[in-house]
Amino acid sequence: MEQGVLQLELTWDGRQIVAAGVASTRPMAARALRGLPFARVLEFVPRLFGLCRHAQDSAARLSLLAARGQRSDISATPAQTLAVALEAIGEHLWRLLLDWPQLRGEPSRQGEFLLWRKRLLGVADGLGAAAFGARLLAWLDAEAPPGFDDRLRSAPVALLPRLSAAEWESHFHGDRFSERPTFAGQPAETGALARHADDAAVSALLAGGQRLQARLQARYADLRGLARGLAEPAQRSTWLDAAAVAERCGLARVETARGTLLHRVELDGERVARYAIVAPTEWNFHPQGAFVREMAGRPAQTRAEAALAARRLALALDPCVAFTVTVEDA
Repeated sequence: MEQGVLQLELTWDGRQIVAAGVASTRPMAARALRGLPFARVLEFVPRLFGLCRHAQDSAARLSLLAARGQRSDISATPAQTLAVALEAIGEHLWRLLLDWPQLRGEPSRQGEFLLWRKRLLGVADGLGAAAFGARLLAWLDAEAPPGFDDRLRSAPVALLPRLSAAEWESHFHGDRFSERPTFAGQPAETGALARHADDAAVSALLAGGQRLQARLQARYADLRGLARGLAEPAQRSTWLDAAAVAERCGLARVETARGTLLHRVELDGERVARYAIVAPTEWNFHPQGAFVREMAGRPAQTRAEAALAARRLALALDPCVAFTVTVEDA
């Protein structure tokens, strides 16, 4: 299935960005799962998504297990939690070593990234995971986020709280929720910043209005937590859970590098009657969400400066598909 693209549109008056918009061609992949036997869903889900395949696969399996009512206590296996944690680490390293240097006009750290990728792929068991985690922690001690002095000039959207799968059920409001999710009726931001807003360094940056820098700092906090979790299965198990939320209905929550991923499935016999997927991109690039809110009012002396600011913010919010940026005159 085509992954689609985010079209990020800016309106610029020669001094500042006066408005921003988001148009998405992302397909609603969950619609393709309706009517399928649950076994076919488990085959299809990993093929539907180019990124976060382990997270998507685990969410599908856990939500279906909950919907079938096979266990009263639905929890992820150690193999699932390990796969999700390693995948999230890989996604963070990809952004930090390949994408962010280029936005700063620096060469990408491709050789370093490929070495970390080789190490990730070589993790085969708990001992290997613990050793990899220790190596990653040592590397992080010598690293620091790239520095930006962007200051927020508009009121930010709220940060998405970390709820259990069972708690999420009351927030689902029909199929439209998957396309334009809101929390308590308002857009919200998910991701590393939402998970680590209480971290001392992240909190200090937020207090100073440095929300872009806070997101980068939060990525490093996320990596540290994931690295420690590789040696502590109980710690990384908090990234996944599922619950039977109604008769023949299951909901799963999986944390990813980009934020909270939700799968909700209703079964009719052994077939899927309804399936909903809420991905982090739909939160962070909501039409009234974090990207749109933070771009409006941002000073920019040239079109190139406006476009660069948009690319930086988009990368900080980390969509799971490609994006384009266009700048139009006000």
